[in-house]
Amino acid sequence: MRRILATAAALALSLTGLSVATAPGALAATSGATEYGCPGSLIDTYNTPASGTVWGQSRLYYSPASGGTNCAVLLAKKYYGTSHYMEVGISISGSGNTELDSGAYSYYAGPVTVTSTNGHCIDLGGGEDIGGLWAGRSLKGVHCG
Repeated sequence: MRRILATAAALALSLTGLSVATAPGALAATSGATEYGCPGSLIDTYNTPASGTVWGQSRLYYSPASGGTNCAVLLAKKYYGTSHYMEVGISISGSGNTELDSGAYSYYAGPVTVTSTNGHCIDLGGGEDIGGLWAGRSLKGVHCG
């Protein structure tokens, strides 16, 4: 029950853009973009900072297939290689239908994909929890078009 409450609180923080972190640590290298399972091309990256340290990085991809396809992954940086809770979500702005991937991962969460995005904006969020500390970021209305 405690884990469920912690996860719910973490998701709420992620959607509001708030974050908490421990002391800074070294950034880890990440794998190549083709390994994440997203179609299309990388169109943007968003760091997930907490107390001046980058915990992770959300990557957003776009393909013109299926009326526009956006795909996202969240890469671990600070805790790269260490199993911990990670989540990434994506939706068409205002749709209320979020595609979410969450669980205990060591390298990245996702991919999550939405289609028919041409002419719409994208909402993107993600975060990480380790030992009850959370770093998350939520972006509303990005990459409209």
